[in-house]
Amino acid sequence: MIKQIIELSVEHNNVACPMCQHDILDWQQEQYLQPCEHTAFIALDLGFEYIADFFEQHLPHTVDEIHDQELNIFEQINASQGINLTVFKQDLGAHNLCRYIGVIRPE
Repeated sequence: MIKQIIELSVEHNNVACPMCQHDILDWQQEQYLQPCEHTAFIALDLGFEYIADFFEQHLPHTVDEIHDQELNIFEQINASQGINLTVFKQDLGAHNLCRYIGVIRPE
């Protein structure tokens, strides 16, 4: 369940984990997605770019079901149970698409 949403206004800023300060999204790297141990997922409205094994079990549907049925990614993330998340929401500046980066929060 989402406990906090942090909206980011600029699409090309790095995103640091609030727990360990590691840049989860690092535009200086060729592989700009750099999840840390606290990263639950990185997703676009179109689908998941990265998902941790520990997080997938908290979703109401499997990732394959979400993609195959074209379910709303944000709704599926928000419906997750048994896990507290901080979610960074980043407008991509095209076609009303967003990127979501979920970080686990301590209980």
